[in-house]
Amino acid sequence: MYALWIAISLAMIGGLYSVVDMQYMQATPTLGSASLAQSMAAYRQAGVQYALANPDANGVLAANALTSYLASGMANAPWKVYVTPNADIAGSTVVVYTTSSQAASAITGIEQLAFHSALAGVANNGSVVSPGNPSVALPAAIASAVPDGTPVWIAQAY
Repeated sequence: MYALWIAISLAMIGGLYSVVDMQYMQATPTLGSASLAQSMAAYRQAGVQYALANPDANGVLAANALTSYLASGMANAPWKVYVTPNADIAGSTVVVYTTSSQAASAITGIEQLAFHSALAGVANNGSVVSPGNPSVALPAAIASAVPDGTPVWIAQAY
């Protein structure tokens, strides 16, 4: 009797496994990519806080400029933060990006953290591209500095 229940349970588990979409399993972020995505999110938030505190900031921020806005130990992340005041509305545009292709594993994670926003995705020819969204142009001052295939996340600080 027990053998029958074990056989039925194993058959159900095998059936469930065959139904699960393999692409879904591949899109699940690994610990390393999730950690990179969380790190990028922290840098995005720090960049927004910096832009709010320094409304005239313009350009790529120095590595130590965000120290007071980040948790300890986050200063060695591969992210760069670009801030520029908006020309037509109050506030600033904040762009978090990297020049390291090794951070590409964070792309799936940042898209999930951004709830599949058009402002988080992959750099491609001076734009941010994400599935199901129109491309969003990067600010001209850094568009050429962001390598294609690397993660990018844009935010508005207002």
